[in-house]
Amino acid sequence: MLAVPAGLRRPPRAVRPRALTPSRGPVWQALAAAALLSAQSLSGEPQPAQGLDAAIDALRANQPGLAASIATEVLASPAGNRDRARWIRAVARERMGELHLALEDFAAVAEAQPENPRALVDLGSARFKVGDMEGAISALDTAVAAEPGIEAQLWQRGIAHYYAGRFREGARQFEIHRRVNPRDVENSAWHFLCVAKAEGLEQARAGLIPVQGDPRVPMAEVLRLFAGEARPEEVIGAAAAEGPGAMFYAHLYVGLYREATGDRQLAREHIAKAVESDLRGNYMWHVARVHQMMREGR
Repeated sequence: MLAVPAGLRRPPRAVRPRALTPSRGPVWQALAAAALLSAQSLSGEPQPAQGLDAAIDALRANQPGLAASIATEVLASPAGNRDRARWIRAVARERMGELHLALEDFAAVAEAQPENPRALVDLGSARFKVGDMEGAISALDTAVAAEPGIEAQLWQRGIAHYYAGRFREGARQFEIHRRVNPRDVENSAWHFLCVAKAEGLEQARAGLIPVQGDPRVPMAEVLRLFAGEARPEEVIGAAAAEGPGAMFYAHLYVGLYREATGDRQLAREHIAKAVESDLRGNYMWHVARVHQMMREGR
């Protein structure tokens, strides 16, 4: 949905919600708390201009192994901000595909700061990525309890509701997310998917959330597809001229649409193509991967 590159955000502490704006990047990465909450360090203590700052630099340079190593050294030392080090190591581990180890670090940060909504959003996202839907929802619900003003922003919670089979709750989340992100076609698509499961395709189409102004290719065609006004081939064709990032989204949403309309074989084929893109820094890529994992019973 909305984009902030993984690892380039600072770790969380006390936060205030802020409005979301549509991504303009070529690949629409979507890490949870980064786009939602202010970027500040986990503690109020001044940070040294070395050590963990070097780990952040390593993340920016796409060297997650180095970032994880630096953070681990800080954790082994008696000084240093342990919460910040764990958060950096979690992001690095996630980039390397070590999702369960990343979850351990995100969980440790959330345990240390149980009323910090930013840490709880990170925890919920990490649980989602390992397929723990109820755990993800619990963490995100706790984040909302800690900071009610962020509820409308948490589209991640709606996606977790969808995969948990809690379709009416998911539909409600996407309805309120519209308030803060009215130009996001993906929000409309997920609302459609939830309503289709809860009430059927006819009701989903009748209640499709209108969207104007999403500049991303192939989102206009995706919206028309869900409205019954375009064919899947048109979505794929529009994305083909744009590049790999657009093709990922085309295959993801064509696959989700195919599943909603009952064509499970074609749905699997499109989701598989989305996963093959291997956009590990993209939250929605993890959605495609988790979808495939859950449907195939892995």
